[in-house]
Amino acid sequence: MTRQDFGLEQVLRELGRRGGGFEWYKDSCLLRRIEVRMRARGVGTLAGYATLLAADEDEMDRLLRTLSVRVTSFFRNPDTWQRLLALLAQDGAGREGRLTAWSMGCATGEEAWSLAMLLLEHAGRSGCLPPEGIEVFASDVDAPALETARAARYPAHALEAIHKELDRPYGAVREGSFEVESSVRPRVVFHREDLTAAAPQPGRYDLVCCRNLLIFLGPEGQRRVLGAALGGLRAGGLLVLGRTESLIAMPDPHPVPVDVTHRIYRRAR
Repeated sequence: MTRQDFGLEQVLRELGRRGGGFEWYKDSCLLRRIEVRMRARGVGTLAGYATLLAADEDEMDRLLRTLSVRVTSFFRNPDTWQRLLALLAQDGAGREGRLTAWSMGCATGEEAWSLAMLLLEHAGRSGCLPPEGIEVFASDVDAPALETARAARYPAHALEAIHKELDRPYGAVREGSFEVESSVRPRVVFHREDLTAAAPQPGRYDLVCCRNLLIFLGPEGQRRVLGAALGGLRAGGLLVLGRTESLIAMPDPHPVPVDVTHRIYRRAR
């Protein structure tokens, strides 16, 4: 069946009014999430649900929250982070006094803050990179998730995950929540962005992390996101996808594999 047979195209047109690039998601992923909202509202057809979306902005907000990927935590898959830290040390990353990274699909921010903390840890160990030379740009299409990210407050158990990976926690538990410390917060800038339409400044980043996003995208969506990631990387920069991603499309020219297990690549020089 085509998208039109399902009525999915009509729903996507309504979503297009709010942006988001959901047309590049896998149909199976879209349908599972849309059907959750259809059942909640007692709507039996996708065409009927599209009509509801056109008339009800609150339902549109609920659908966008349902569609957004928020599976994240501090230092998720810690072995990938440790491998990245080792590679940064091996490369002597930041020797010029600056290290710029992009966290793609940052959701509620745990991964972006993890990345900033890891780079600060690398800076402290290397002794050649000042903390103010670290910049992390973090983007996602989910505006409410970005509000959580900017607040930098998380459940208290986040502290335990950070303690396991780093020499110090870069934050503390206050009033029952973990708060990222003030010295880390200026290192990360969050902004809303449809990553399937992103056009970063060429060669801006030394490091790009894009994890737990590609598995939800079809071939064209993957090509778009990976094209943006590689376009934003400087020659020799690292692209970190992580071991859970499922690659079905890679733009040309292909990056050079650095670690197949953790799906870490280097942009060809």
